[in-house]
Amino acid sequence: MSKQVRLAVIGSGRVAYTHLTAINDLKDKAELIATVDIVEEVAKEAALKFKAKRYYTNLDDALNDKEINSVVICLPHYLHKDTCIKAAKMGKNILIEKPLTNTVEEAKEVIETASQNDIKLMVGQSQRFHTAAMESKKIFNSGKIGEIIDISVSLLGYVDKPPTKWWTSKEKTGGLLIPLWGSHIIDYILWLSGKFPKRVYAETLSYNPNWEGEDEASIILGFEENMMANIVMSYNAQTSQSAGEGFILPTPKYNRYIIGTEGTLHLTDYTELFLNEELIVGGEQKPSIFYLQMEEFLNSILEDREPSISGKDGFRVIQVMEACRVSAEKHEIIRF
Repeated sequence: MSKQVRLAVIGSGRVAYTHLTAINDLKDKAELIATVDIVEEVAKEAALKFKAKRYYTNLDDALNDKEINSVVICLPHYLHKDTCIKAAKMGKNILIEKPLTNTVEEAKEVIETASQNDIKLMVGQSQRFHTAAMESKKIFNSGKIGEIIDISVSLLGYVDKPPTKWWTSKEKTGGLLIPLWGSHIIDYILWLSGKFPKRVYAETLSYNPNWEGEDEASIILGFEENMMANIVMSYNAQTSQSAGEGFILPTPKYNRYIIGTEGTLHLTDYTELFLNEELIVGGEQKPSIFYLQMEEFLNSILEDREPSISGKDGFRVIQVMEACRVSAEKHEIIRF
């Protein structure tokens, strides 16, 4: 295989710029062939800014480009399944922004199609690549905190208005708060612990009339062993900083406590990690999580191996998120 992965970025709006920057920073391994967007000026502007060879406004035209062997998909959630299946059938390796899909059945289709066409499928759970998160996994694996008793997570921010129209639709987002924020938290819990829950119970609210989906969520995960996890999330946590801003508190308040039989890990926001109140990791994240994520995607292709965040990992997150939705609707415990 060529020493460079030849990429197209599908969906060239705001989220795509993090991936495009990472591609440009990894020029020894990646070449940006094209940007793709149904809005021509968006595709063209991204192509010019990041020096793509060309741009497309039609997905099929991009997927028929034989110079492209891999794609990064940065589209709304409801377009993930069909776009992934089309790309896989054309033999393109895929890095898909989380969540993999909106439903379990959709995720099964995507994973099966990727397997049938022998392509790499990686889910963009970018937050795994924070140094603090990676170090927390190493510390847990080393046995320093013993067995996990409880993982307790709160992520509180203020989001008043949707930054894009599709956020207003519960069907298109797959909910709102749970897929947008909760998917990262659920992925972290499953990845860190190496376990899958046996029971899920969730309560959600949709307080803000600017969208249909949930903007408050409380989730309990019960595991077969002596372990549990709980997640609390809010888009309504106003502060003096956030009042009147209209979109999002610059730094949502994010705390993760991993309580073990021999010690406790505490991650504050995204970049700080404490072990039994001693600072282990702090300071600015370098290189960026999107650089590290893109590097892993490229390496999985160049080394012909499964990426570290595979379609199967993404599928497990979708299973838990779907259980949360059903639990919240029925006010019942969902058992796997």
